[in-house]
Amino acid sequence: MLPRGMSLKDKVAVVGGLGQSWQKEIASYLAEAGANVAVFGENKDELTAAVKAVEKLARQALAITTSPFSPKEVSKMVQTVLEKWQKIDILVNSFNLPFAKPLPEVSAAEWTKVMEANITPVFISTQAVGRHMLERKEGRVINITSGLAERGIPNGSAYCAAKGAVVQFTRAVALEWAKNNVRVNAIALGWMENSAETSKEEWRQVLVRYAPLKRLAKPEDFAAALVYLASDASSFVTGSTFYITGGLMAHG
Repeated sequence: MLPRGMSLKDKVAVVGGLGQSWQKEIASYLAEAGANVAVFGENKDELTAAVKAVEKLARQALAITTSPFSPKEVSKMVQTVLEKWQKIDILVNSFNLPFAKPLPEVSAAEWTKVMEANITPVFISTQAVGRHMLERKEGRVINITSGLAERGIPNGSAYCAAKGAVVQFTRAVALEWAKNNVRVNAIALGWMENSAETSKEEWRQVLVRYAPLKRLAKPEDFAAALVYLASDASSFVTGSTFYITGGLMAHG
């Protein structure tokens, strides 16, 4: 049973996703803790799956097809959520576009695409939802990033830079919004099962050998941290990044 302070009963959460973003899992963990959940993004199948997962837990759900790269569409999404529930307590930004290529071979267009996909929607949705949270003087923003925000990896310059930007964005906004009781934190994940990075068996085996716990992460591995950061139990936590990487950050 969750501690009383970790209940999300009567809270409203918004979860943005892009591609392999574990949107369904994130929505279901928040709903299990008691929240009603709106999901947004462009992948209709992902949105539908998330709504079904939330409703299965007897919570209200809302799917809004939205381009996370359009400030106008994201602002419209926020208004739609407010019309339904009159508030937004929690925002989870889970935007992920993996990319690996030796730096001399990375084109300017590829660099721009990776940076835009991994950090621009975080900025746009945080700004749009944040206006409401700042006015209410209450809110929690949780940015999902990668352990590669802190660690380098060969052929990962663009992706590492983009994920590092999410961590720095988290820190800066947390300081800016602390006086308004809006807490901003991040969760940095290790290599996940069923992701683009682990789709090839030979590469998967290499990653498992390198991982101290000798396995890849599953979405449920970060469920407790997600609910904790979304709840009142973390009322004294802001500007922090929780690294859930199976020990990868302990490597020298």
